Amino acid sequence: MPQINVRITEEQLLWLSSQVKPFRNKSAVIRDLIDSMIQGVDADAKLSAYHVGAGRPQGNSRPLTGTQPSPEQPLGVAGALQIQQSLPQPTTVDSVPAQETEDEKNTINVKNQKKARKTRAKATKGSPEFEAFWKRYQACQHLVQSQPKGAALEQWKQIVPDEVSADDLMRAIEAADKESQRRSTPDWEQRLPMCSKWLKDGYYCTYLEEKQPQERKPSWML
Repeated sequence: MPQINVRITEEQLLWLSSQVKPFRNKSAVIRDLIDSMIQGVDADAKLSAYHVGAGRPQGNSRPLTGTQPSPEQPLGVAGALQIQQSLPQPTTVDSVPAQETEDEKNTINVKNQKKARKTRAKATKGSPEFEAFWKRYQACQHLVQSQPKGAALEQWKQIVPDEVSADDLMRAIEAADKESQRRSTPDWEQRLPMCSKWLKDGYYCTYLEEKQPQERKPSWML
């Protein structure tokens, strides 16, 4: 087998020594490098990269057969692409941004709240007469704070029109409001109760009692 003498730098010698393994000396490493170039594994690799006095191998080079590439040995473009293609590719999952998910939840909650309010409003929607009475009752100057409309509507249905008419209740609440204002003082208020209680307990009856005029005696009896 022909022999040649090659002059290399200290840095090249260190790299060459790092490739030496049992049953694979420096000559074998050099032969493998030459064979890899001859076989044309990388078309853009040039044998001139290894001339006397050259530094580290430049350009693309393939890992030696049956060995792992040294950290100092570049893989080259073709080698890097081959290794990358051999690795399992991660599955891409389109993730929904957290802010977008939170905004969507808020939108759903707002819609549900509006729907619930509409349902409650529909459940407490009474006749035009009741709505007019309810509006007038809430306009009274002195009221207790709690005023559930649903309970008032239930009491209204139980007494109107069988026991009392809507017009009579309107007259009664007008009178009750005036009396409450008249009796209240800066230090004390005569507040009307909840509308449902006012209807259930018959507070309105007090203001519907017709006061009979006193019978006047004839002048000849005086």
